[in-house]
This record gives sequence, structure tokens and C-alpha cells, in this order.
Amino acid sequence: MNYLQLSYRSIELLTSAWKQSRFTRTFLNPLINQHTSALNYTLSASERKKVLFYYPMYTILACAEMYLAVKGRGLKTAERKRLTLVAAMATICDDLIDEDKWTRDQVFKLLAAGLDEDGLSTKARLLLLMNGELKKIWPLSAAYLEQLKVALEWQSLSVRQLDPSIRVEEIIQVCREKNGHTSLMFSTLLDETWTDAERNFIYQSAIVGQLTNDAFDIYFDVQSGLSTYINRATSVADSRAFFIDECRKLHQYVLGTDNRARHKRACIQRMSCMHAFTLVAFDHLQNTERKYGVPVNWKKPSRKEMVTDMAFNRNRFKLLKYILQLSELR
Repeated sequence: MNYLQLSYRSIELLTSAWKQSRFTRTFLNPLINQHTSALNYTLSASERKKVLFYYPMYTILACAEMYLAVKGRGLKTAERKRLTLVAAMATICDDLIDEDKWTRDQVFKLLAAGLDEDGLSTKARLLLLMNGELKKIWPLSAAYLEQLKVALEWQSLSVRQLDPSIRVEEIIQVCREKNGHTSLMFSTLLDETWTDAERNFIYQSAIVGQLTNDAFDIYFDVQSGLSTYINRATSVADSRAFFIDECRKLHQYVLGTDNRARHKRACIQRMSCMHAFTLVAFDHLQNTERKYGVPVNWKKPSRKEMVTDMAFNRNRFKLLKYILQLSELR
């Protein structure tokens, strides 16, 4: 990828972010406000950020539009509605499983068949209402329900990451399966028939995205006692090597699909614009590692030493360099 192509992809992503932000405000916010008001429930600041910004934005930019890039098309409005609703529902599902100790079967029954509202928590009732909004615009497909069941099972198992004795190999497995099957679930909301090669690409994209998230959230994960590959790896160099290898596999999966070469190239370029942030974060974490030694006890560094600040020009210049490098990774 050259600088002209980089400029185009950057503008493309910024436009997508603006479009989704506007769509969330006009479509999702009124629904959430309507139902929380009826339930006399106020989302906390962190809940609002997840439900109304982070999850919908990530699901569209880093999942759906990325999958469709390999097909050479954008999102339809009907697809955007489904994905935005399910993204908002996903974070509520996570909270029910992680905080309220719901089982996979309980969440699945609530979404697949519906339950009597009597005795349900307010958050569970909100999820039920949002699921009702989804059913109004789209009959839940068998493929969606089947993939949802698998994704919920792995989400339930992700509680293992709170166990300090969990092995690094198990962390990788849980993250790969949990996020991979969630990504496949999102793909069923699109009006596409995916080949096995395309499903491999979609599944693989999830672990790369999770590593990006973990590299930036390392401070918050350590504070909450969550074990991730990034905070449990022997060294930042090992994390970096693992990430690059997973990116290489991802690009090979894209190239292995039966799509036009220019669409596959565009897909890899788009992904590189997002995944390059991870390499900037690794640079920052390696500076911290030099100060504290290998392996780092990540409970010791300050927040500033762990959180990568993209406001610094030096990090922005690094980002451009890494985007170009990743886009050529094969």
C-alpha cells in the first residue's frame, strides 16, 4: 500500500465511523432511551459508552464492514439495523453472564424463545425488549440462533480468565473461540452466503482484534484481575511476535478466499489501518518493560506507563509506518 492508498483507506474508515455514529444517535439511542425510561432504569456512564458507542462502532467498523470488504460491497441499511441492535444486546449479554452469573442456556432461552418478565432483573428485561425490537425488523434465522448458542457457551467459559492460575495456552484458546464464534454470529446478520474459506477469515479476524483490544486495555484488565495473553506473556517481544504471526495467518486466509484480487487487497489494507494501532501499543509497553525488567509484574507500572496515548505525534507517525508494513504482510 502506498501513501495515496493509505489516505483513501483512512478517509474511508473515518467516513464509516461518522456514518455509524450518526446512525447510532438516530436509530439506537431513541430505542434505548424509550425502554430504559419505561423500565425506570438509568444506564451508568460506562454502560452507555459500551451500549451506545463502543460495541456498535466496533461491530460495524472492525467486523461487518471488514467482512464485506472482501466481497467488494458496503452495508445495507437493513443489515446495519440488525448489527447495531445485536451489538448493543451483546454487551448486555456479557454483563448478565459475567456480573449476574447467568448461564448460557438462560441467556439463550431469553433470546430464542422469550421468558416471562416476572422475576427478571431490569437489565434482563432491557435485553428482552431489545430482542423484541430485533424480531420486529428481522425473523431470527436458524443460522443466527445456532451461532449465538455457541458464542454464548464460550462467553460463559471466559470467566476462567479471572482465575490467576489459568495457563497462557488456555487464555489463547478461550479468546480465540469466544471472539471467533461471536464474529461468526455477526456474519449471520449479513445477507451473504459465506464459503468455508471466508468463515476461516472471519473467525481468525477475531483473535487479532482481541489482541489489539488487550494491548490498549492492559491497565484496566490488570486492575480488574482479568488475565489476557498480553499481560501474561513472558515478554512484550513474545506478544508482538504472536500478534504478527496471527496477522500473517489472517492475511493468508483473506487471500485464500475466492474473491477478486482487488477486493482481497482492499480488505487487507482496511484491516491494517486498525491493527497497526497494536504495534504502536507494543512500542509503548516495551519502553515500560525496559524500566521494570522481563517479565513485567504489570501491577507495578503506573497507568501512564501502560496506556498508549495516540494524541502524541510520535505515535501517530508510528501508526502510519506500521499500517504500511502490515498491509504488505503475507
